[in-house]
Amino acid sequence: MTDDVAGAVAARLEQLAARAGTGDDTAARALAVDRHRRRRAGRWVAGALAVVLLGTGASLARSAVAEAPTDRATVIATATATWAPFVTPPPTLYDVPTRGSLAGDEEFLAAMAETSWTDPTGPDGPVPDWGMPAPVPGTQRVVYAADVPGDQRWAVVIAQSGAEWVYAWFTGPRGGEPAEMTPLISSMPVSGRDRLALLDAPGETGTLVVLAEPGSTAEYSPSLDRAPSGQLVRDHDRLPTVDGVPLDVVPAPLTWTAGLVRVTTPDDGQLPLFPTLARQPTAWPEYPSGEVDPALAAPCLEAIGVTVEFYDDGYGLSSGTATGEMSSAEEFAHEEAIAACFRAAER
Repeated sequence: MTDDVAGAVAARLEQLAARAGTGDDTAARALAVDRHRRRRAGRWVAGALAVVLLGTGASLARSAVAEAPTDRATVIATATATWAPFVTPPPTLYDVPTRGSLAGDEEFLAAMAETSWTDPTGPDGPVPDWGMPAPVPGTQRVVYAADVPGDQRWAVVIAQSGAEWVYAWFTGPRGGEPAEMTPLISSMPVSGRDRLALLDAPGETGTLVVLAEPGSTAEYSPSLDRAPSGQLVRDHDRLPTVDGVPLDVVPAPLTWTAGLVRVTTPDDGQLPLFPTLARQPTAWPEYPSGEVDPALAAPCLEAIGVTVEFYDDGYGLSSGTATGEMSSAEEFAHEEAIAACFRAAER
C-alpha cells in the first residue's frame, strides 16, 4: 500500500472509530489494522469488524422511486432546513438512476426505500448498535438493487441523516421480498465523490459489487504479495460490468486490508478503494469471544515482538509492532500469532 493510500485509510478509520465510540473494542480494532497497532479491550466480538472497516465510502446512484409524494428538491429542502448552512451536499451520484437487475421494479424499490434501518441482523447475528442517527424520512433512495451470485438479493439505500448523508446495505435471499431484506450495514457516512465496494465472501470466494459513476471500470486484487525479488506487488483482475456496475465472484481477502479495488472513473481517473466486508471469512484468525486477561496475554505478545501497553483503568492493552510493511500472507500469519496469544489468555 502506498503512503497516500495508507494515510487515506487511516484517516477514514479514525473518523469511523470516533463515531462508533471509544468504549467498544470494535472501533479500536479497525484503527489497529492500518497502523499495525492492535488495541485489545477486555472483550472480543468475533466478526464485528465487518461493520466498521469500510475502506473508503461510496459513490451511489439515485433511485427512480423517490419522486412521490413530493419532488426531490422539496423533500431535501424540507429535511435540511433546520441544519442549513451546515448540511453536507448530497453525494455526487445521488441523482444517477438506480442500477442493478431490479432497477425497473418500481414496487420493490419503493418498499425498500421505506424499509427500516434499525435493529439490523447480519449473517453473523445482530449488528452492534452505535447509536448512529436514523435516516431523515423522505430522503431515502435505493441506488442499487439486484439478485447477485450466491443466491442473494442486495439493495443499497442512501439517505440524509442529520447534517450528513449515510448509506445502508441490505441483503436477503435471491428473489426475496422487501420484508425479507435485513440491513448488514447502516447509517455509515457517504459524501462527495465517495465510491463503494461491497464484498460478501464467507468462504474462499464471494460476490463483489462496485458502485461508482456510470462509465467507471474496476479491477480487484485479493492480496499484496511478496515477489521473489522481495518487492511487494499486486495483481489486479478486471471486473465485468453487470447491469451498469462492476460485479464478479472474487477470491476472499486474507486480512482486512488485503483486498483492494482499483476504480477508473471518467472524471477522476484511477482510484484505490478498500472493500466493505459483509462478514469475516471463516478462514481468518479466530479471536476469543469472551474476556481476556491482559497480564496473561502480554508475555505471549512480547515473545512474538509485539509491544504491550496497559491502560490506567485496566480495561485492556494496546499493542504495536515495527515489523515493516508485510505482504498479506505475512500479515495473516502475524495476526494468527496474535490471536493465539489472546485465545490462550481468555478468562
